[in-house]
Amino acid sequence: MPFKANVAQQLLARAKDKGRLGHAYLISGPKEADLPGFAVKTLNLVSGERWPDLDSWEKHGALVLRPESKSRQIRIETIREQVEPFLYVTTSGAAHRLCVFVDAERMNQATQNAFLRTLEEPPPRTLFLLLSTQPEQFLETTLSRVIRIALLPENNTRQLSQPEAKMVRLLTDLANRPTDSLAGALALRKEFDDILTEIEDRLTKELESGFEEEKKFYRQTTDVDNAWLKDREEETKAAIEARYRQERDGLMELLLSWLGDVLRHQVGVGRLDLPEHAAATGALAQRWEPATVSRRIKELRRLHSNLHTNVQENLALDAAFVAAFA
Repeated sequence: MPFKANVAQQLLARAKDKGRLGHAYLISGPKEADLPGFAVKTLNLVSGERWPDLDSWEKHGALVLRPESKSRQIRIETIREQVEPFLYVTTSGAAHRLCVFVDAERMNQATQNAFLRTLEEPPPRTLFLLLSTQPEQFLETTLSRVIRIALLPENNTRQLSQPEAKMVRLLTDLANRPTDSLAGALALRKEFDDILTEIEDRLTKELESGFEEEKKFYRQTTDVDNAWLKDREEETKAAIEARYRQERDGLMELLLSWLGDVLRHQVGVGRLDLPEHAAATGALAQRWEPATVSRRIKELRRLHSNLHTNVQENLALDAAFVAAFA
């Protein structure tokens, strides 16, 4: 269950007062939830200090880890060369050893496996905060060793990614174009597919580039065997697929929120999922019949559900867009 940041802070304060504070938390949520800001408040709560940001905390005793190099990975070497010495060797005089992982999902499987023992049995008075907008990237073994706190956005305004912004422009344009035909439905389907293709191409380029950087790094520092290369290649493919599905889900949720707002205009509900686009959804509410909007939502919800099965994506999209918009 996601919490507003202030509510989650109250729960942590209560746990601290009762001596039940955990040693490892996975703090997740959308980018609008300001995960680094929540981490700073948590460090201040635990320590009694009042530093304003993670950069300040890094200067005053906390270990803050971020993805490194072009590959944007948190490597095994980071765990061995920074985390373990910080926990077991160095002494800062502080009451707690505080360690924050920014974009923690950038630990690949090998890094997570190397981190498990430390995560499970750290020295006393250690606190790990793993910050992630993509908690589904973690291994079950990692998830079993942390307390999960999911945060809601700080406000009701959704910050759109580049693909989502393109989707909004496409949806805004619906008020000015015919959609109640097979040709209109297929044209809309093609534009949606173009956005998905851009997402897949970007993720493939980004993650395969990171894999190449990692291969180069390890070849310079150690022997790399074929089994390792094959495992990492499969891992990279899985990461591309997982990230693609996540962004595709985001687009589907945006589409459903958009149509939901159209229906809310029609039935007089004041609360909108996307209030900043009320003019565009209101225009569609004037143009479409409520029964048409309801049918479209029904078909797209079915599509959203089907995309989480083994259905062939292109066929599912074709059928759903024709059923919804033709």
